[in-house]
Amino acid sequence: MTVGPLVHVCDGPGGLVVWGVAEPERWAVDVTVMVEAGEDVAAVDLDALGDVLAHLDEVVERARRFVCAELGVTQEEAALDSPEVNVYTDGWMLRFAEGDLPIGDPFGVAVWFEGLRPVRVEDLSEAEEIGY
Repeated sequence: MTVGPLVHVCDGPGGLVVWGVAEPERWAVDVTVMVEAGEDVAAVDLDALGDVLAHLDEVVERARRFVCAELGVTQEEAALDSPEVNVYTDGWMLRFAEGDLPIGDPFGVAVWFEGLRPVRVEDLSEAEEIGY
């Protein structure tokens, strides 16, 4: 699957440079590419991102089940919603921007993946906001 070109969105916290995917309306989620200042956005594996987007429904469902299993809650209790795909030069995560989990306040809960397999839940309550 072809993802298409990236467009520079803003400079984020901690020296991150934030890129968005052109034609974001093509995707059912927000897709953001973040690279460290000085890193080349061309180092991002766009083929892997295309694979994620091609299997997006499965990936979101796997992430929901993974978070609930890791935290010992039901999907109803977690109420995870508003998924976003965040891609870096060294991997990617799916962020649920909304939910009813204390660790998700105020920036959501992240699920890191290796390929299409969830491997780690990250508490984003201490994250910095990216304004764009």
